Formats: sequence, structure tokens, C-alpha cells
Amino acid sequence: MDEKDIKLISILTEDARKTLQELAEELGLSVSSIHKRIRKLEKDVIERYTVILNPEKFNQITAFLLVSASNPRRTAEKLKDIPKIIELYQTFGNFNFILKIRGSSIEEISDITNMVSNVEGVEMVECIVATKRLKETAWKPG
Repeated sequence: MDEKDIKLISILTEDARKTLQELAEELGLSVSSIHKRIRKLEKDVIERYTVILNPEKFNQITAFLLVSASNPRRTAEKLKDIPKIIELYQTFGNFNFILKIRGSSIEEISDITNMVSNVEGVEMVECIVATKRLKETAWKPG
């Protein structure tokens, strides 16, 4: 990856709907060069294209679960299978995982938390309910 690829990635994380022509003009490259670069990036580093939705418009509550497990490797595989978990990170420290979840009510957040608590190997779950989303963006290099 060179500097042009990094710039291309940065532009795409801001607006993945830009045309090849717009990208080519912005980067000073040909359309065919941009197309080749994007195809290579899609194989190597771009996992998927998506949109970031405002969860409040869907009456969604966001919560984060801190999870300790006796067998983190096995527990991670089981947690990956729970559709209500939006993001799952392995961590260092007192907890093995941080999970991001969303639900339409505190009751649903509680149900998801209980579901996670009942996964084999889970020893402790701490739930932190977010009261207001202040920032959520797509990560980009640089």
C-alpha cells in the first residue's frame, strides 16, 4: 500500500458512494488506475461497504458488556454466534471481552445480557448502558 492507497481509503471511509471519476479527479489518477486500486484493496483490506445509522432514529439503546471467561477461546466462538452482539473485542485486563449490543428497551438489553451470562464459560458480565451517542465514525488509517 502506498500513499495514494491510504488517501483512497480515507476518501472511501468518508463517502464510499463517490464515483470512480470523482475519486480519480481527487487523487490525480486515471479511472482505470482507481478501479485497479479499489479491487486490490477489496481483496486485502476493505472488509465490506456499509452505512452508519443513527440508532436513536430506531429507538435503540446501546450498551457495552464487559465479560470475563474461564476459557476465552471457546467462549469467543460461542459469543460470535449471538446475533444481538454488534461488536466483539478480545481485551487485556480484568475482562476478556468487550461487547457492543443494541436493543429497543432496557428489558431487551437485560435479556441480551442474561443470554451472554448463560454462555458456557462466562464467569462475570458487567453491563454499561450508554445514555447518549456523542460520536460514531468509521476508522481510517492516518
